[in-house]
Amino acid sequence: MEKSKCGKCGNYFTNNNYQKHSIVCDGNYNRFIKSEACSHCGASWNALNILTASEKASHSRWCKENPKYDQYISDLRKRDHTGLMNAARKKTGNLNQYVAAKLRGEVYESPLKGRKNLNRKPHTEETKELLRQKALASNHRRLRKGRILYKNIWLDSSWEYELAKRLDESGIKWERPEPLVWIDEKNGKHNYFPDFYLPDYDLFLDPKNPAAYENQKKKIKILEETYKNIKFITSLNECINFKL
Repeated sequence: MEKSKCGKCGNYFTNNNYQKHSIVCDGNYNRFIKSEACSHCGASWNALNILTASEKASHSRWCKENPKYDQYISDLRKRDHTGLMNAARKKTGNLNQYVAAKLRGEVYESPLKGRKNLNRKPHTEETKELLRQKALASNHRRLRKGRILYKNIWLDSSWEYELAKRLDESGIKWERPEPLVWIDEKNGKHNYFPDFYLPDYDLFLDPKNPAAYENQKKKIKILEETYKNIKFITSLNECINFKL
C-alpha cells in the first residue's frame, strides 16, 4: 500500500489518512503504539494471559487501579434492568465474583438468552403442519430486505424496479395484484403473489431470477396450468426491454 511522508512530523501515512493528517498536523504527532500492559496496574497482557482487544478493554475498565473503578461498580449496581447482575448472580453467585470474572476478561451472557421454555410442550406434527398451512395461506405479501420505493410503492428487487420503469415508459398501466390461490399436489391451499398485474391486458407478470425459478419449478408449473394469464420473466434484460 502506497504511503506518503508528512513533512511536519516525519511519519508515514496511507494516502487517504495522509490528507486528513496533514490538515491538523502541528509537527508534534506521536504515532500510536499498542500497549503491552494495563495502563492502570502496569501488569503485562502476557502475564495476565489476556490476548484479544476485547479482553484488554474489559480488564482496563474493571481494573481496581482504574480511577473510575468505583463509579463503574456503582453504575453496574444501578443497571439491574439490563440483566447483567442477574446473569452474574446465576452464573457466578454474586456481584463480586462477576467483577472478578470481568477482570479476567471473561464475559457472561444472560442465562435467559436462547433458553427454551421447559414447561411448554412441543408442537405435534399435526400442529406444525396446521401452522405451516396458515402461513402459506396468508393474505399478506411478505416484506423483504433491500426493498425499493418507487412512486410510493414498495418493490422487492431491482428487477421489479426496472420492469416498473419500463411499463411506465411504455404507458402500460400496472398495479400490485391480490394473491392467486393455488392447490399443491397434497391438496394444500396456498396464496401466490405475482409482482405485477396489467388490468388492460388481464395479465400477471412475475420477474424471477433463474435460481428461484429452478427451485420453484413444481409451484410454477401448477400456477401456469391454473392461470393461463401469468407470465414469468427470468432475466433482467427482459425486464428492461419488456414488450407485450
